[in-house]
Amino acid sequence: MSQTINDRPLLLHSQGRHAADIPDDEIWDSLASHGAILFRGFGLDADGFYDVASRFSRGFLVSPFGDRKPASDRNELQTVTVGQAGLSLHFEYGNSPLRPDLLWFYCRKAASEGTGGETLLADGAAIFEKLRPETQEALKARRVMYRNFVPPDAFEAILSKNETVGSLVGPDVVGALSRTQDFRVTETSGSRVVFEFVAPSVRPIGDAGRMRVCQNMFTDAYKKPTDDEADGSFSTLVTWEDGSEIPHEVLDDLKQVARSLTRGIRWQTGDFVLIDNNRMLHGRNQTSDPTRDIVMLSSFSSRFRLDTAPVGATREGS
Repeated sequence: MSQTINDRPLLLHSQGRHAADIPDDEIWDSLASHGAILFRGFGLDADGFYDVASRFSRGFLVSPFGDRKPASDRNELQTVTVGQAGLSLHFEYGNSPLRPDLLWFYCRKAASEGTGGETLLADGAAIFEKLRPETQEALKARRVMYRNFVPPDAFEAILSKNETVGSLVGPDVVGALSRTQDFRVTETSGSRVVFEFVAPSVRPIGDAGRMRVCQNMFTDAYKKPTDDEADGSFSTLVTWEDGSEIPHEVLDDLKQVARSLTRGIRWQTGDFVLIDNNRMLHGRNQTSDPTRDIVMLSSFSSRFRLDTAPVGATREGS
């Protein structure tokens, strides 16, 4: 039977239950339907939040970048991007061939009332349905290419020598990606690694017959590189597969529709949220409260296998 799709995140109150009492299937089914679940009233601390996330995860991806800080003695638990600025809608690690399936956010301290800081969500399935027909056809017909420029140590940390990734796909991460995905390293030097990754602009969602926008095509989070300017920096160029620019009318349609469908989480201290990172874009409103404190985990789902898994393993959905 087809899964019912709802573009509103589910607000799940504890109603006297402990998080451990909620059956796993209830969580998975709710996530498949809503794309995101906000848990409220469960009284968890950060360690309890980590334990819940571990139930549904095969491994955590830790960001090596300086815009996040360790949040506890558990290395996987990190702050969200530091600072009070807003962040545009995006998929976490959307420019990587090893995108984590699940995102988890936990509110250690909510921003004061009226100071902003809401986490933003927009459903890629709902976005696709509201796009102009010509935009839909362009996205279905053409794939997206990310051309990434990163320092060598960052490339090793997030891909080639990442222990979690290696445990999931095998010790030769670059080889596994090259065999199973449209991925290639085009340059390696002492100052940078350049790698390209090509992926569909949209994908089906479950067995419901609907499509979802699933790429970081319209985020303003990426520095746009040229070869000279990208030395030693983190930069990403997003184009169609053949290297041509994505037309402004496609990008403008995506931005306007996404903006019209964006919903905000008004955090309460102790809340936590689970997000399908293959379907739901997320972002952040600016806040004037410097004490707002949200921590996060990025994880590979225990229910679905990676596309880069060993031969014989298949991905069943997302």
